[in-house]
This record gives sequence, C-alpha cells and structure tokens, in this order.
Amino acid sequence: MGALGVLMTPTPYVLITGGAGHLGGAIAARVAATHRRTIVLDRHLPSTPSLGPTLLVDLTDSEATRTLLRTLVSTEGPPAGLVICHGWSPKTDEGSRLDDAQVSADLFRLVLDVNLTSSFVICAELLPAMAKAGGGRVVVVCSAAAHTGRTNASTAYVASKAGLRGMVHALAVHWASSGILMNDVSPGKISHPAWDDSAGAITQYVAETPGGRLTDAQDVVGLIDFLISDSNTYITGQSILVDGGRLA
Repeated sequence: MGALGVLMTPTPYVLITGGAGHLGGAIAARVAATHRRTIVLDRHLPSTPSLGPTLLVDLTDSEATRTLLRTLVSTEGPPAGLVICHGWSPKTDEGSRLDDAQVSADLFRLVLDVNLTSSFVICAELLPAMAKAGGGRVVVVCSAAAHTGRTNASTAYVASKAGLRGMVHALAVHWASSGILMNDVSPGKISHPAWDDSAGAITQYVAETPGGRLTDAQDVVGLIDFLISDSNTYITGQSILVDGGRLA
C-alpha cells in the first residue's frame, strides 16, 4: 500500500520506520493495541497489514524519503509519535562478524546510510514540523552495540549505532524547548529464528548475559510504547539499555 490517497482523514498517528520487520512489527502491534493509529514506512509490506497503512520507500534514497515525508505531512500532518526502527547488520554467510578486511569502504558507507544517514534525514524532515505542531515523542531503536565493542556485530554496524546514539542526544537537547522528547532504546541481541548469527555466537552471547537469554521483542515494545505516549512527560536525551544486564 504505497499511495497516500488511501489514508484516512487526518488524526494523530505514530509513524514507525522499519515497521514491516520483526521488532518494528511488534511495536506497531503494541501501538495499535492501545487504539492509536499507526503508519508504517518500509521497503516491504508487513505480514500484518491490518495494523495500518504502509508507505513503501527505500530509506537510503534521501530525496525519495524527503518527498514522501513532505507529502505525508501535507496530507496527514506531522506524527505525534515517531519510532525509527529500521536497520541492517551485515554478517558472513556463516552468521559471524565480518572482519574489517572484509568490509570495503562502499559497504561501510552503505551500513552508515541504512542505519544512520537515513535516520538523520527523517528527523531533519519531521522534527521541525512536529515542533510547529506543538511537539511530540521520538524513539530511535539503537543497539547495545552502541555502548560496547564486545559484540558479534561488525565495526561498521557498531559505528553506525554509536552515531545514532550521539544523534539522539544532540537532537534531544536542540528540540526539548519545542516540546519534543526524544530518546533511544538500545536492545541487546533480539531473539528471532530468521537471524543469521552463528549458533556459537548466540551461545556465547547468552553465557555473558546475567538474564540468561536473548532479548525478546516484547521486552522492548512496552518501554517504547511508554516513551512515545503522553505518560512520558519529561524523559528525554536518554539511552536506555534493554539487555538483561549484559552491560551492567
């Protein structure tokens, strides 16, 4: 569902990027369950399209993203809540961390474009409109990898997520006086049968986690739902880990 013409009469909504994915879909379901309208931004259609309209776009195409967001704001108004939940972590065919020698400059830039640059473009386009409308709530899904180098993820992924963390802090400070509360939520490795991590990497990760398991999507969605709700009245500029105590 890529056409804006199918959208309903403007009402407050939560925009979720990456909403067709595992965690993004869980977030969209949680928001919908609390009777708030959702709009999803993704390259793919979600498996549960009934959660709300999906606008299809390649978020690494900055101009296409800007054009779509401007059209969305002009027809629907700015979102009351924004969840940035798209991302990519390249791995070897065996599901292991890419050695730096395997990461070309082009691949490094692509990881940054997917995870960081596209997120900045979205924020630069939407936050002024949200501020003009009186404010809103923003959550960026970051990663525990942004807080430590002890990870199975590539250096490119770690750098991109650390950049996201810094971006959130800077934007939160800049927009707080305009009524925008912005935070990042940094999950540990999330359990999903389609993830391509090697069995050995998962076993080691769990062994290093006091909680004794991987993070589940449901461990994350309640926190995000709170942070983008009106119940969050003063939390901003924070990076909140959901990792079972692994980095405690």
